[in-house]
Amino acid sequence: MSTRLMTLSRRTALQEVEKKLTQSEISAAERTLLHRDAVYIAIDLGEAACAMTHALSALELARACQDGPLQVKAHVALALVQAESYDDLGASVQFALADELAREHHDDRGVALVAVNTSHYELERRNYVEAVLVLIRLLRSEHVRGLALPESVGLLNTFHINFVVGAAEALLSAQIPLAEQPEAAEQLRLSVAFLRGMEREGNDVPSLEATAVLDALTRYALWQGDLKAAQQLADEHVRLTGQADVPVLYGRALLDRSRVRGQIGDLEAAIDDAQQAIEHFKAAANGLWETRARETLAEAYAHAGRFEQAFETQRAVTRGVERLFRDYHQQRALVGQIAQQAREAKVHAQAMAQAALSDPLTGIPNRTQAMQVMARLRDRAASGGPVSAIALMDLDHFKRVNDLYGHITGDAVLTEVTRLLTAELRSDDMLARLGGEEFVVILTGAPLDEAVRLCEHLRDTLHRANWEHIAPGLNMTGSFGITVLSGELDLTATLQAADHALYAAKAVGRNAVQVAPQLQCV
Repeated sequence: MSTRLMTLSRRTALQEVEKKLTQSEISAAERTLLHRDAVYIAIDLGEAACAMTHALSALELARACQDGPLQVKAHVALALVQAESYDDLGASVQFALADELAREHHDDRGVALVAVNTSHYELERRNYVEAVLVLIRLLRSEHVRGLALPESVGLLNTFHINFVVGAAEALLSAQIPLAEQPEAAEQLRLSVAFLRGMEREGNDVPSLEATAVLDALTRYALWQGDLKAAQQLADEHVRLTGQADVPVLYGRALLDRSRVRGQIGDLEAAIDDAQQAIEHFKAAANGLWETRARETLAEAYAHAGRFEQAFETQRAVTRGVERLFRDYHQQRALVGQIAQQAREAKVHAQAMAQAALSDPLTGIPNRTQAMQVMARLRDRAASGGPVSAIALMDLDHFKRVNDLYGHITGDAVLTEVTRLLTAELRSDDMLARLGGEEFVVILTGAPLDEAVRLCEHLRDTLHRANWEHIAPGLNMTGSFGITVLSGELDLTATLQAADHALYAAKAVGRNAVQVAPQLQCV
């Protein structure tokens, strides 16, 4: 997303993305990426339902595009939505699907994208060692080159941010003995140097990314015991997030500064920051971070000797955890409902699309679908691919059936013709109804002599069929006019050639197969 959008209200940014999605001229791939952008903004706003809706739309469009790397991005976006909804199992499944797709398509950037976002997911759950190990595994793999691509600048920045946060927190909590992890120690040094370079760039770094850099460097300074640097970084973090109009990020910056102030010994200031953080998390309806802020506040009260307030705050933490448990199930139910609605909408859309391409009486492809298929085969032949054949087929004297037996019987005849001919076609062939008693047989990849043989078989099938079960004394035959989709003629001229051949079949007495005149000597 552009720097300009990052400085706007996230609400305004979401509205801009959704406005772009209404534009009909954008491609499916562009639409997918816009839905993905909307996911990230909706997550920032704490709107799980909106994020889920956009995530599912992104995944559906990516699948329709049959674009592997695009599907990877969509699966990652859906994983992040599920993680925000406390659905760890669902998130893990989506990350695994994204990783598998990325590797299948040799998408180095996709593998790196999954690893970096998985590390973020682990950081949010305070699994700092696992977050670091995910990134180290990426460093050891051939897919690390995905971070060096021109389009991966933001991804590389996030890699370094996540590494510093994970390693610093693991060290602070003694979860990882750095002396026993020389690879991690060296990467921590490199990542800190990288982030300090970003910090020096100042205004050249997008504001929300800059806040993440300050957060990571603050944690590193705390581990180093450089409390003065940690205080300066925390103050700048609070100042910058206060300008970004994202309550959750501002609350987290206040919470981090509360931690720094507690380390320094300025307990009243630490308490004040924690209290403000709670209010901002409330405003964002983020129960998880509200509960974490109350934990920090309870600890600050205890260190300040305000034990009664510490006890009451801890009780609020317990109630918050209970609410989170309820919210977890409610949120899962909500996103589950949205996912179900999306699945139903997909099925409905597919049914409508299929209906638009099918003949309502017989269920076989209609003129529209037949024209699409013939156009593709004609273009394939024009590009040097195999030549296919088509045959226009008319039921002989069909008007007499309607006149003698009625239209219900006529419909039964059309249905039976469809059944008989479809059963005799090869798997790649198609029978379509053009209208009335006129059909087209599309013989994919069939040379002319094979097309003639197949149509003679179809003609014989109709001639030999027993029609007595439809109407006593009924007999049906068909006339066929064959031509080829060679690419030398456009589709209109090709159909005209087949029509001339069909006319010739009727002229010789019907119940016949004729080839277009220009092909008879081939």
